[in-house]
Amino acid sequence: MYKRQIIGITMDVGAMQASGTYTGLTVHYAQAAFAEAVEAAGGIPYLIPLNAQAYLSEVIELIDGLILIGGSDVGPIHYQQQPREKLGPIKPDRDLSDIALFKAAVAAQVPVLGVCRGMQLLNAVLGGTLHQDLSENPNISIQHDQKSAPNVVTHTIEVESQSYWSRLVTDQSYVNSYHHQVIDQLAPGLKATVFSPDQVIEAVESEEEVPLILGVQWHPETLYQDASDQLAIFQDLIQRANHYRQ
Repeated sequence: MYKRQIIGITMDVGAMQASGTYTGLTVHYAQAAFAEAVEAAGGIPYLIPLNAQAYLSEVIELIDGLILIGGSDVGPIHYQQQPREKLGPIKPDRDLSDIALFKAAVAAQVPVLGVCRGMQLLNAVLGGTLHQDLSENPNISIQHDQKSAPNVVTHTIEVESQSYWSRLVTDQSYVNSYHHQVIDQLAPGLKATVFSPDQVIEAVESEEEVPLILGVQWHPETLYQDASDQLAIFQDLIQRANHYRQ
């Protein structure tokens, strides 16, 4: 009997209904598009709150794959840098939760997909570094923090022909772009195989034949309804989950 794969989705933390002196309710949340994309790909979405560190082993045993979602900047303490002027807001509790989940998933061979901040975080955890702002990269020549709606594509990508990513997305296809941090030094054990026209790293993969780790800088969760290759990214996570479970 076919078993649908359970895909864990990390969550952000923030305040809801804040007004005046009322600080609001603390909420854990994730964009609905992630759960919808996982369901459309044939998986079961499972949202993981920040307190999952208290029952980490049980979560990792339950899930078959893990998505690290986007959000606030990764704290530079995690890649041995001091905060610079254009660093955006950071959330230390979220960093620690995401890092614990990522490390536990990799140790248990639960495949990971890091999206935007998620890719930046896994690169930092594995020993790489980030540009804290696009302005630190002298090669930037196109808009990476687009002003258009999330379902609008804006720039092309260059996909290495023999890469794992070439099985999922098409060279010179268009993607969206919502980030002000980018990978600087790539972590050991990762390969950069998709780039923007100005050579920003747009996607990475680990070195296994079926990669345990994939990272993507754009946001396929807001594109999958109109682009089959973006849905393929989530379908692939489910296929990788099945591969590693077997």
